[in-house]
Amino acid sequence: MIVLLASLVPALWAQAPVGASRMIGGGDVTLRWSREELHVTVTGPRAGLASLCIGDESRVRILHASAAVGEAVYERSGEQWVLKSKFEFKLRDTRTGPPTEAERAQYLSSMGWVANASRAGDVARAFTVHLSDRIRFVGVTFLSTDEPMTLSYWPPSMDDGCREMTVAQGYLPDSAPFRPAGWHRVR
Repeated sequence: MIVLLASLVPALWAQAPVGASRMIGGGDVTLRWSREELHVTVTGPRAGLASLCIGDESRVRILHASAAVGEAVYERSGEQWVLKSKFEFKLRDTRTGPPTEAERAQYLSSMGWVANASRAGDVARAFTVHLSDRIRFVGVTFLSTDEPMTLSYWPPSMDDGCREMTVAQGYLPDSAPFRPAGWHRVR
């Protein structure tokens, strides 16, 4: 019986919500798993934009939600992390309205993730990410865009390029210091 229960713990943990955690700088982040998806809700202290840094020891994806959604990729090359692809923004929230559910579903299917775009700078951002073996760690930032600009982040152990102001703003350097093992472990 003990062996059976011990084998169920990882499966139960993978379905359990992490719950809400306070971000350093203000706001909250909630992580929840359902099947093979990670759902991340980020609520900032004021209007702004959110980003997830996800990846493993050799590849980092920055999933960004502002007036549109976009993804950038860094790959490890020796001791450096090199920018492999910049943001290509899609699903823009325009004056005529937000993207349709069909457009969002198509983006999720093709890119493996989706989030809500908001040209008004909504304080709440909801990300859905298809989990894969390459997603072992997650870090979260929220950039409050009204003056003064401030950056909130989670987990508290995140102390790398993911939480740099320029990266959160979308100004990506050719190389940046990342330490995914200092983020929240997903798998």
